[in-house]
Amino acid sequence: MKKNRILILFIIGSLTLSGCWDQRLLKNGRLVFSSAFDLTPEGNIHATSIIRDFKEGVPTNTEVEADARTIRELRMHMDRKISGTFEPSKNRIFLLGESLAKKDVYDFLDIFYRDPNSSISAKLAVAEGEAGDILRLIEQKNVLISEFLIESITSAESFTGAPKVNLQSVCTTMFDEGKDFFVPLFKIKDEEVIMDGTALFHKRAMSGTLSVPESTLMLILMNQKGKVARVVTKVDSGHKVNIENYITYNLVDPKTKLKIISTTPGNIQVELTMKTSASIVEFPQDKLTDKAKIKELEKQIKEHLEKETEEVIQKIQEANSDLLGIGRELIAFHPKDWEQLDWEKEYPTITIKPTIDLKIVGNGIIN
Repeated sequence: MKKNRILILFIIGSLTLSGCWDQRLLKNGRLVFSSAFDLTPEGNIHATSIIRDFKEGVPTNTEVEADARTIRELRMHMDRKISGTFEPSKNRIFLLGESLAKKDVYDFLDIFYRDPNSSISAKLAVAEGEAGDILRLIEQKNVLISEFLIESITSAESFTGAPKVNLQSVCTTMFDEGKDFFVPLFKIKDEEVIMDGTALFHKRAMSGTLSVPESTLMLILMNQKGKVARVVTKVDSGHKVNIENYITYNLVDPKTKLKIISTTPGNIQVELTMKTSASIVEFPQDKLTDKAKIKELEKQIKEHLEKETEEVIQKIQEANSDLLGIGRELIAFHPKDWEQLDWEKEYPTITIKPTIDLKIVGNGIIN
């Protein structure tokens, strides 16, 4: 009897309690899946957004463009250009034009961190030239734009050609004194849109670029290898058939250690030690049963990787982009030395010495 009374009181209480209901009906919205932002000659923002529509059950792209002084004002302008409500909460990728990316990008991204309906898991990338041109070219080919761009980035992430970053992950790095970030870089080449490397950032502005092979080496140095890390090295030059002068291999389980051996201002020295195995996937010369040949190849690959790594390090230092987080190491473990440093001026001049230990462990299924 007592249990029944409690149940009755619970039901009555549930019926009399007032509640709060907040809803946003997607059926009333026009869903945006891709957005590009460029700077106008007047210093305003030009946005190109792609809305997903369906014609006879087939998904299609609808392009909407507008100019404004702020991102919020852009949304207001686009709302007036379409039927329904401009709904960016499902945006999957934000593409920044090169001229805009070289400014303080947080100024343009601020609204997405403040609005709870923003898709902060969306990918962030930079376009060489105008970002809107990238979306328009893909649209002409009748391809679903966001899928094309996302799949290009995902593929690059898997073969260690681009970092795994999104709007959320770059936010904290933008405000970190001791670490910088990089994002995928798209360009138009021969009327095709391709992912052509990465855009380097110093603090909150783009400061340089890396090619895809350079990005691969950089990610390995950062211990961010994808499923595959494939490298091509020239090991000869005397063969008539050019393909015989090269070897292609996968880096297997690479591990990089960073050690600061001098923290003296004006003489900061850093050691990078990479230890990795290599599995050969293409070598037309063959001769891989010869132990002397294997030793020779190991030496050539090691020298090639060390030279390429030195060049990549030089490029990130010229861009003042501390991707390795050396400043973060100094802040954490050498705070007194850090307080004496002007890292803005110090970082491009520090000594970073890479050393690579490589061993060939596989040569495919051919003996």
